[in-house]
Parts: sequence; C-alpha cells; structure tokens
Amino acid sequence: MSSSSDFDYIIVGGGTAGVVVASRLSQYDPETKVAILEHGPNAIDDPRVLNPFHYSTVPQPDCNDRKIWNPAGRMLSGSSGVNIAVWMRASSTDYALIAKRAGHERFKFENLLPFFKRTETYWDKTADANYHGFEGPIHTVGGVKFPLAEYVQTTASTLGHPIGDKAMQGDPTGLSELVQAWKATSATTSTRQHSAKVYDLSRVDVRCQSPVARVLFNGDKVATGVELVSGESLYARKEIIVSCGTQKTPQVLMLSGIGPYSELSKHGIEQITNSPGVGQNLFDHLSVGQYFKLKNPGKGFALPFEGTMKPEYRLGTPLDYNMSSNIPPSALKPSLIADKVLGAHDGTHPHLQSKRCHFMNLPLYLPILAVPEHFPDIEPLGGKHMAFTSLHLLPIARGTVTLCSANPNDEPVIDPKFLSTATDRFILRTAIRHTLLFTETSPLADEIEGETPPVGWRALTSKSTDEEIEDRMRQFTGTIAHPMGTCALGTVLDSEFRVKGVQGLRVCDASVLPEPIGAMPSQTVYALAELCADLIAGRALETVEVE
Repeated sequence: MSSSSDFDYIIVGGGTAGVVVASRLSQYDPETKVAILEHGPNAIDDPRVLNPFHYSTVPQPDCNDRKIWNPAGRMLSGSSGVNIAVWMRASSTDYALIAKRAGHERFKFENLLPFFKRTETYWDKTADANYHGFEGPIHTVGGVKFPLAEYVQTTASTLGHPIGDKAMQGDPTGLSELVQAWKATSATTSTRQHSAKVYDLSRVDVRCQSPVARVLFNGDKVATGVELVSGESLYARKEIIVSCGTQKTPQVLMLSGIGPYSELSKHGIEQITNSPGVGQNLFDHLSVGQYFKLKNPGKGFALPFEGTMKPEYRLGTPLDYNMSSNIPPSALKPSLIADKVLGAHDGTHPHLQSKRCHFMNLPLYLPILAVPEHFPDIEPLGGKHMAFTSLHLLPIARGTVTLCSANPNDEPVIDPKFLSTATDRFILRTAIRHTLLFTETSPLADEIEGETPPVGWRALTSKSTDEEIEDRMRQFTGTIAHPMGTCALGTVLDSEFRVKGVQGLRVCDASVLPEPIGAMPSQTVYALAELCADLIAGRALETVEVE
C-alpha cells in the first residue's frame, strides 16, 4: 500500500465486481493509479474464506415474522469468496429485459457474450468456442457424474424435462449439467475461484479494513473523492466506482447525498441530487431446502460416497445437474392478476415471456445446511441423506434498503418483503411440488425412503395441500443470498453505469440489475464488471440504444 491520497480511479468495495474493474483498468493503462477500498479483510488465502458476513432483514410478515439471515462477502473478493461457486448464465430473455430497462442493447445476451467468454477458462476444451472462453481468469470444473446422476437424468426425462445442452447459449430451461468455478489442481484437489484470487491486482493499491463513509463532491456535483470512516480523505482525478454490493451500495450513495429526498431529510443528510430509485427495487432468490433419506446408504449415493468414491468427486461441491423450469402463462396468469400487476391480462408482463426460468430444483448429494436444531437425526457426512433445494428465481415483490441513521457504522435496514405476493408464493410452492414429484418418480424414487421433515413437522409429499406447503414455506423459506436491484440501470444509473444527476461516479455490482435473472448471478456480475471496465476505459464496442 502506498501513502498517496491521489488516484485516477477509486473503487469503493473490493468485491466480485470491484476487483474486476480495478484489475482491468490497471491492466489497460499501467500508468493509471487505481485504488480499492475494502471494508473487510484480505482473506483470499485464508482457509476460513467461506465464513460470510451476516446481514439480517427486518421481520418478514409473510415468513412468520422471522428475520431472514442473509450472508454476504465483506472481504476482498466479496461474495465470490463465500458463495458455492455455481457458474451459469441466465436466459437470453432475461438479458433482453435488462437491456430494455437499461435503455441499451449492450445488455442483450449476444452483446454480453464476449464478456462471458472473457471471464472463463471453460473446463470442456471441446465446447463450442462461439459460446465459451478458454483463456479467462475463472477456471471451471464440470462433467462430473455422481452415483445418482443417471437416476436423476432418467427421472427428469420421465417427467418431461428436456435434457438441455443450451444452458450457456441463452436457454437454460430443462435439466442441465452444472458447472462450478473451481480450478482442478490435481485429480483429487481443486481451489475455489473468486475475484481477488484470480484477477491481477499487482498494479492496484489495495486497502483493506478501509470502510468508506461517503463520496465527496464539488460544487458542480462532480465526484472528487471519498471520506473514510476513519476521517481520512482520498481523491480521484477521473472517476469513483462504488461496488459495495446490493445492501451497502445504496447506503453509501444515500450517505453521500444521492437518494430519495424523504429518506435523506429524515436523517439530516444534505441532498446532492434527488434519486428516488436508490435503495428501492430490492429482490432476491428464495429457497426451501428439503432432506430425503436414502433407502440403502450402503450404496454410496451420498457424501462421503463410501465404496463409490472417485477422484473427481473431490473437485468442487457434490452437484452434477440442475433443473430450471418455465411456468406456462396459463398457470401463472391467475396469480399475476390477483397481484394486480401491469401486463398480467394482456400477456406483456415479464414473467409471461418465453424461456424465463421461474424456478430451479437442485439435487445435492449431501444434507447441506441441515441445522441440528431442526434436523437432529441428520448426520452431515453420514451418507444417509441427500438434499433438494427448491429455488424461486423471479420474484415480483420489491423491497427496500433504507438508512438506520446517518452514521456509516450502522448497518442499513433491509426489507425484501419475501413472499408478500400471491405470485411469489405460487412460484415457490410450484418449485417445492416439483421437488416432491421428482423424489416420488422412478427410478430416483426407488432409492428414496421419503422426506425427513423438521422436528415437529409432518413430511411433505406430492399429495400435500397448498396450505401445508405454504405453512412450511413461511417457516423455512430462506435466501440463497442473491440480493439485486437497489441501484438499477435505467433509473438510478444510465446505460454506462453512471449515476444520474452527478458526474464522475458509477456503480457496478449486483445492485445494478433492474430485473431478476433466472440463474445464479455470479457469472453475470463478472461479465457486467468486464463491460463496465471497458466503458470506463473507452474500449467498449458501440451497440444500439433501445428506443
């Protein structure tokens, strides 16, 4: 770390996107002075890197007034250092919707594709080079088939799920092979790939344990620097990029005077520009995990794969397939109409567009997150249980991130409004029914004894009522920690990630997404960061604005 307080670019937040932007700017012009200011520690080589920072929501009325635990990565690498490293892309329909909201075609799938490819070294060297990169910083593993893989595939076919091979080409519907961001270092070992571990920061002034209180502006509303919580000020000659994540980025903007007038005035913050969308439009991916007892654990179907272990089983997490599903408009419309949303009657609502993945079912060959409080009889490495996670990917509820106070040391107030709409309850209920039907259909059903429910609860089956499933949802719905949307393109930001109403300030992280995407968002965030860096450096190819 240098002693300088003057830089060309300051990146506030050394997370998934911030590291990428800093790394690329420093590579494009080696004379450029770039600084990263990260709130948390540098833990990229710490074996405890998977310990996340814990955010909690306010009590959620539709989840039995529970405060929902929401992990995030407060450290160098951000959430890419604490996630489970699933590597996937969303539907081309999702990106087209983002492009429409942002007002520019650069966010369409075909235009983001070069940035997807740039990020990766894809595991399958025979894969189509039109869709995959083979020289990027993120190495991946895939193609591993666990002992139940054939059962899962055959059951999926029996239930009419297409066996997809277009998941990375803009159509992830159906059963797809799962790819993970791990680098195989031998036949039996691998290392997780996260941004600060694989992107070159050798030319970047990285300052960890350096939380930022606010962005500083001159009288012309040009961002000139930042004030740290410590009171120190640093200055940027060109631009400041905020990449603190969906919960913290809107807090930093509001503390800097950018946000809704009502929110800023409540806390005595002088307004630089009125930006009503800051902290609004919060959405997240919801999940319910279930655990299923295997009839014959001696067959080695689950971790530790006793008697069936192969070297490649140690490369990443024991996952091999995911199932992504579109709900037909005829089934989804009644819930949308009940929620009185625009476009429900005439079919123009985003949820009614083709190839959108409303939910995902994910089989895992270990009882992940089976906490003893609720599942005292499940041994984490006993080989007796597998898990299925039902994921709701496209919520229509929109929550908020607001200020607790004007003190930057206070965490923001997070209210995602989980399960507050009929549509969200219907989608998650449908996802759970698909899990139950899947586990009751041969050949997978021939190896499963049934659900091991939480203590005090009855096991769910495909014959359970909607009320029984919703009771379980209200008590056990959680998040897989994919908050998005609070500094959205098209409202808070223009199509080049620039904050509207001021100059010299951009945002790049998951908060920029104006619409939810039906996939794990990590690869999309990497691609957006690559795009943002190119826009800042003037290297982006010109594409067309959307009317």
